[in-house]
Amino acid sequence: MKCALLIGALLGSASAMADNTAVINNSGQQYEGVLSINQAAGTQQQTSNSRAIALDGQATTVDIQNLNGKVDPALNAKAVIQGTSFTNGNGVLGINQSAGANNQSINAVRISLNPGPQSIDDSVLLQQNTTTLATDSGLTPTTGSRQVVTSDQAFTGSRGVIQVNQSAGVGNRVANTLGITIK
Repeated sequence: MKCALLIGALLGSASAMADNTAVINNSGQQYEGVLSINQAAGTQQQTSNSRAIALDGQATTVDIQNLNGKVDPALNAKAVIQGTSFTNGNGVLGINQSAGANNQSINAVRISLNPGPQSIDDSVLLQQNTTTLATDSGLTPTTGSRQVVTSDQAFTGSRGVIQVNQSAGVGNRVANTLGITIK
């Protein structure tokens, strides 16, 4: 009887372990300055928070992400920011939260003081993601559940630059980029 209970418990937890869930709960309240968070659940996740400040020149960031692989179409994924996370803060906040497989996310902030002549920098868009399903016939349905949740109380009362990327699933690419020039 004990063996049957143990096997039942292991089989029940195996399906729970197959879920990829990233949760932030009541974190980062009253942050000051620069706060960067990368949270990932699953496999082959790429995340980056880049910050650059230049005096008498042009601030640049170069974020290149390259990813390829095969994933299970039955993958369940959930990314959640709940409670009063990141409330009443002040500064530059960057959050990359992803769950699933083969996801890429970038937050980039560039601040230039007295930069002189400059060009538009799209280097943050240099992401490449080649994701195929494990049974790659092109007709395989995605049967897994994907969910992204943000509490209606999160981020209230915060000021400054707030960049949030949340993704759940397979092969997502997201980016936030901000460039500020002060002459």
